[in-house]
Amino acid sequence: MKKKQIFLWIVLAVFIPSLSINTLSAQSPKDIMIKVKKVTKESFNTSIQRIKLSTCKYTVSDKRIVCTEEPRNKLLESVAKNYGDNKQDSRSVSIIIEPKKEKGVGMLTYEYGELGKDNDSWIYLPELSKVKRLASSADSNDSSGSFFGSEFSLEDMEDLKINEYTFKILSEEKYKGREAWVIEYTPNAERAKKSKYNKTISWIDKERYISLKKNIYVHGEPYKQLTMSDIEKIDGVWIAKKLTMNNLSTRTLSIMNMVSVAFDQEISDEFLTTRTLEDFTFRERNLSKFRDNLK
Repeated sequence: MKKKQIFLWIVLAVFIPSLSINTLSAQSPKDIMIKVKKVTKESFNTSIQRIKLSTCKYTVSDKRIVCTEEPRNKLLESVAKNYGDNKQDSRSVSIIIEPKKEKGVGMLTYEYGELGKDNDSWIYLPELSKVKRLASSADSNDSSGSFFGSEFSLEDMEDLKINEYTFKILSEEKYKGREAWVIEYTPNAERAKKSKYNKTISWIDKERYISLKKNIYVHGEPYKQLTMSDIEKIDGVWIAKKLTMNNLSTRTLSIMNMVSVAFDQEISDEFLTTRTLEDFTFRERNLSKFRDNLK
């Protein structure tokens, strides 16, 4: 074999294994996450959902998760609308319908696509007849950061601001029969000041560009795991009808089941204000119209 050929084989033998997965992939991890956001954020203008939210402490028996207490169940109605360029801003209101003792408890959230701009959230407690503004907090002990007392935090419910994170493809593998990218993302310095999470690893469906599972870390240790299931395309929108959040540190499980949904219905801007939280007649008059469109 000629010396040139020998040299070429040596170079290839050293260089090819050192190619990163990111290099081999046709898309950068950031490009992939931008597409994920387009699927989850830009594929509809408005949404109306009826959701069952269930939370319980659990133990593991025979490799199965079993509640150790009676689950705390809530039935919610949630209405959301996207705004601005590429629908990066949004407003949403969620109201508890059941149980009776919590009926009327509501939460209003304004999300902003602008980098560095904090979202605004308000909660309404009927027994106090008062709207309270929630402070943004990375403190995991701040109960105000929980979505109606579940293991879903307000941060978990936020849209990902792509430019506040660094992304890396860890591998490409099958997850529950679906080809997926395994992508790690970490917050930049500014985002890290506002987030309780220092790393997230997400399994992204290669065909549908939706997240199938997320492992969430705090101080480098596994903290929560979010899994998405019962994935369907409804009115042209890919959506996971079941979200399961497992808090590994407290062994508490919350399941968010979508009972019914409707997209791109007419929703007035006035409905997405604190008036909806405080004015029962106004709220019910609008919700009754929305319910007729739920599937």
